[in-house]
Amino acid sequence: MKIAHISDIHLDSQRNPHCLEEIEVLIQRIFNNGYDHLVLTGDIVDVANYDDLYLLREIFERNGILNWERVTIIPGNHDIFGKYEFSSNGVGATASRAIQSKGFNFTKKLHDFCDIFRETITDEPEITMYFPFVKVLNGGKNGVALLSFSSVLEWSVRRNPVGSRGYIHAEQRHAAMQKEVLDVLNGRFTIALFHHAYRIFEPKNAADAAFIWSMELIERESFLKTLKKLGVKLALHGHYHKAEIYTIDGLEFMNSGSVRNATSKINSITIHDDDSYSQAFIKL
Repeated sequence: MKIAHISDIHLDSQRNPHCLEEIEVLIQRIFNNGYDHLVLTGDIVDVANYDDLYLLREIFERNGILNWERVTIIPGNHDIFGKYEFSSNGVGATASRAIQSKGFNFTKKLHDFCDIFRETITDEPEITMYFPFVKVLNGGKNGVALLSFSSVLEWSVRRNPVGSRGYIHAEQRHAAMQKEVLDVLNGRFTIALFHHAYRIFEPKNAADAAFIWSMELIERESFLKTLKKLGVKLALHGHYHKAEIYTIDGLEFMNSGSVRNATSKINSITIHDDDSYSQAFIKL
């Protein structure tokens, strides 16, 4: 089974009228090169413009991949809060957008994102809560399970003042540990999907430390314990725009980097019949 993993597309058709055309070309190249599934791990749009999300949905539909067997897509912080800026004018605008996405509006935005791409999550109309969700695809020894989490943290003046920190809520972690989920994952090659990076980089000074604090996945150790208990083999994410692989406590994390920075670069993963896997960052 071949998986193409991309992230941080940051679509903004107002600033870049060609961005949707470029992503459609990349998607076509992915499937023309024999990939079975496309994973997108958040920050699909740059400024929380849902018109661009609907246009991406049309691209999926036009290319015959608007279904759960071909695409998995999850939100990032830009999809909910928009762009965060650290200039004197930008901080105020960022905080204003974040405050407008608190409470009910935050939950509604998450639901709106998922509703746009509902066919890629479920075909069951009674489903109203989306995260975490799991799908099982053909591949490996006994199937490949994709376990998706939302890592977008609600805005808070203390914990998330610019909207770019992440958190896998305890309710999601608890839900993933339920027996019915464990039964689905048992014996399958399980891949966890989320947006925020587990690791960013080692700070060298106070400015680095402040930047990392503003971007980090909080309570990540608790999340890692959950992933280990679930038998997760790979963890795929984006957020920090650096394509890299790193290992934490025996679990391999893969950051696909940003499509905005490298429009044809993907994280290419092949799950073999014996549940071994191979990976490469490649350009199509």
